[in-house]
Amino acid sequence: MPVFAPIAKKVLSRLHQTRSAPADSLLPDQPSETEPTLFDDLPERERNVAIAKLHKLASQQPASPTTRLPAPCPRRLKWIAVAMLFLALGFIAFAVVTSLALAANADRETDLVAKLRMANTNLDRMKLLPDDSDWFFDFTKQDKYTFSPGGVINANAATFPATAGQGMTLAMLNLGPCSMLPPHFHPRASNFVVAISGTTQTYMIAENGARTVTEVLRAGQMTIFPTASVHTMMNIGCENAQLISALNSDDSGTTNLANTFFSLPANITNTIIGGGLGAQDIYGRVPAVGTGSSFGPNQCRAACAKQGKMLKREW
Repeated sequence: MPVFAPIAKKVLSRLHQTRSAPADSLLPDQPSETEPTLFDDLPERERNVAIAKLHKLASQQPASPTTRLPAPCPRRLKWIAVAMLFLALGFIAFAVVTSLALAANADRETDLVAKLRMANTNLDRMKLLPDDSDWFFDFTKQDKYTFSPGGVINANAATFPATAGQGMTLAMLNLGPCSMLPPHFHPRASNFVVAISGTTQTYMIAENGARTVTEVLRAGQMTIFPTASVHTMMNIGCENAQLISALNSDDSGTTNLANTFFSLPANITNTIIGGGLGAQDIYGRVPAVGTGSSFGPNQCRAACAKQGKMLKREW
């Protein structure tokens, strides 16, 4: 027992220094005169006995060589962790700020329109619109300003808060070559339309039994669509057409006939259509409301294409 106490200490020390080495590699083979061995401080006889016993124990252990991996640099790992943390925090902050900015803008406009409608006096309204920019609206900078195929750009309470409570909407109507506004009506407003450029044909039906009123508008000419009258218009030329539409409500509303009709149950639409044509033959062919305008008849577009006049002029 006194012999193996110091032996155990030395073996443990060597194991701690080289954990990945096989067990028998820690043991001395033969005594060396030039190199100290594990048990130099023991008498020769005790040393030989100890070495023999340890070799025997080592041979009984299963071999389990391991590959020592290079230790990662703690400093490098720390910087990588810090960089990843900052990237994650930056992304989260960007997402939060963006969503808050969008929400704040939407809430501000809604809140502003509500306050404008509830203002007791015109002076109170003026205080709610303190900047010159509050009184300015640029049609050409709006998303729906296009001539391909066209667009209806409304300046109303939703897009231009200063119009809230003024009882009016002003819309710019852009029609590319052969483009049209689908048949529709405005449930809460009469509509005065004046042409600025191009050649536009209009149709209007006031109610059941009333005749169809049709006009051809060129620059400086106008027509009227009474409240809730069904009307449509088409650019019959091969150049862009532009018109101004004035409605006597800041919330006039628009109802497209085809889109609303085919939103009804199929058994109703099929009954009304009659004949061999079913609503299922038309579903999906009705253009979405989109920008408010849609491409017109293929014959018109083909005729303009032959003349090489299908270029979409942007204003």
